[in-house]
Amino acid sequence: MRSNIGTARFFHPAGTDGELCRAHSRAALATGAAAIALRRGLDADMTDTQLLECIAEARDDASAPAPSPETRLAVRSALREPLTRATDPQEVADAVFEALPDTPLRLEAPDGQVFFLVPIAAS
Repeated sequence: MRSNIGTARFFHPAGTDGELCRAHSRAALATGAAAIALRRGLDADMTDTQLLECIAEARDDASAPAPSPETRLAVRSALREPLTRATDPQEVADAVFEALPDTPLRLEAPDGQVFFLVPIAAS
């Protein structure tokens, strides 16, 4: 999976604020890295080395700069315990609004399937 600022800039209309594009790209990268971590049996408590390996694989770009602290936090946050149908509605609302603008939320469906809700800002 490749996720960079160019991807977001092409997704949004011309003239979109750069911060919005960076948040979009961070959310996309965090989703990819978190999915890789889950496949490896890792969670938010993984080592920094493991985190960087997951991000590097998600980027698929050996020349990419080191991930920002915000990106690292977004990946770890995406790996928190998933929200389920049993999660209290207020907890769901809090999780959604704390995730903005760049952190995916992990959800677990009743059948055990895992999904990420990815915030993509519109304005």
